[in-house]
Amino acid sequence: MRRLLILILSSLCLILPLPAAGWLVGGEAGYALTLMDTVTTWPDTWYKPGHGGSAALIAEYGFDNGLSISTGLRYIGKGFWYYHENAGYVRNDYMEMDHFLEIPLVLRYTYRMGDIGLFIGGGGYAGIWFLAQCFGKNESPSIVGNDTIIYDSHGDIMPFGANDNLFEAGLLAEAGVSWNVAEDIRLDFTFRYEGNMTSLVRNTQKNTAHRYYDTMQFAVGCLVAVGGEA
Repeated sequence: MRRLLILILSSLCLILPLPAAGWLVGGEAGYALTLMDTVTTWPDTWYKPGHGGSAALIAEYGFDNGLSISTGLRYIGKGFWYYHENAGYVRNDYMEMDHFLEIPLVLRYTYRMGDIGLFIGGGGYAGIWFLAQCFGKNESPSIVGNDTIIYDSHGDIMPFGANDNLFEAGLLAEAGVSWNVAEDIRLDFTFRYEGNMTSLVRNTQKNTAHRYYDTMQFAVGCLVAVGGEA
């Protein structure tokens, strides 16, 4: 984490002396695919990739040489499927949807060809895991007697436990196409990869598995120039 902060601060020091082009503000929305495929030490138990959505408010500061730096506030839903089978009987088969608020910091370079631009960028992000939901079958065997409870969940809220790590951070890379539809309005079509560096599980024991949420995101954004051109 310390290396990530040093990298971001070094990037800021390099670009601050450059001539400025101005501010843009706006938002984006898109689709997120969570890349997690883990077999735990429990037999017949898997974590599989899931999907979710994202939405963000963005503030970008551009420079005349094609460089820009952006930040904002992003909501993202990261989902995964949990499957557990015992003696040929499916005990659990549900999707957990975990909701996050993230603050990204991205350095981007854009090569312009008239109103069309091709861009690449990279940076980091930090976030908070604030809600977890369950969709599907979740069986809870009874310790005493034969009173097994089977839940058929449709978005039920899952309480956080002592081993849940609510803080996340990681690195990201992005590429895409921008289109200046007017002098002060720009549309962005972005592919983004977020690599998570913090497990959502802490104090792991013998039969638990770390969970790292890498995501692939496809987003469409609209930015408006403040007192200048997009």
